[in-house]
Amino acid sequence: MENSVLRRMNLNSFLMVPVQRVTKYPLLLSRLYKVTPPQIVGRDAIKEALQKIELHLEHINYLTKDISATKLWRRISIMNGRRASTENDMVNIKLRKVAVDVLDWSHDEVRFSVEGRMLYTQLNDNNWRRRGTIKLTQVNAMLVTLGKPNENYQPECYEEDLVFPKDTGIREASLILMKEKGGRYSLAREPLFLDRCIVYTEADLEDYFEIQEVPAKEAYIFKGEDGEITKRWYRQIQYHIQGLGSWRKRRNAFANIMMNGMQLRT
Repeated sequence: MENSVLRRMNLNSFLMVPVQRVTKYPLLLSRLYKVTPPQIVGRDAIKEALQKIELHLEHINYLTKDISATKLWRRISIMNGRRASTENDMVNIKLRKVAVDVLDWSHDEVRFSVEGRMLYTQLNDNNWRRRGTIKLTQVNAMLVTLGKPNENYQPECYEEDLVFPKDTGIREASLILMKEKGGRYSLAREPLFLDRCIVYTEADLEDYFEIQEVPAKEAYIFKGEDGEITKRWYRQIQYHIQGLGSWRKRRNAFANIMMNGMQLRT
């Protein structure tokens, strides 16, 4: 920072310095060899170093000529993929930090079961009737759990029939929805704590699922980026809901309840 020349250099400029400097080594070593008297110990080592650096330069030139346009674009594509992956990781870190801060849960016991983008809206009579043209908002969603999972915790093992709750080590779970604006992330709505929710779908409509927040008597409709993602979110939320809440024991008595043409799964 004290050097005005270096302050104007970006990272690419610094990275090019070693590449440019390596081509100057043969000239420097050659001059050093010429001015070194024969009786000086180490003169032969200078000549050996000169020969080795020249061999390295020939190898570098050979590799440079061997890089075709296709190989070059392939390398650029790989670098861009890595850059995109890094950017996604940074976004995930930001989202996770916001989620943990909002929930105020112990960092050691927090797990992120599912993460990704979803579409959602609050359900009302108007958009229920116009399901085909319903307007959904894109959000970043995270299914966050609290507790240390044990051997009974198997969220990826889906079963069609009712699975009676077991002690999985998970004490709480919440669905966090966040929106992005200008590179900053904020809550799209308050967290949905799954011990207070019911999730269900219609048997003939697998592209959507709904979550009803029981105390608030509010319902929300969700949709993934495709059908498989929607199913995964639904199954994961369903798995975590069935083992949470003070009223879970009463839910065990109900397998599948048909309500107004909807298949309710608890």
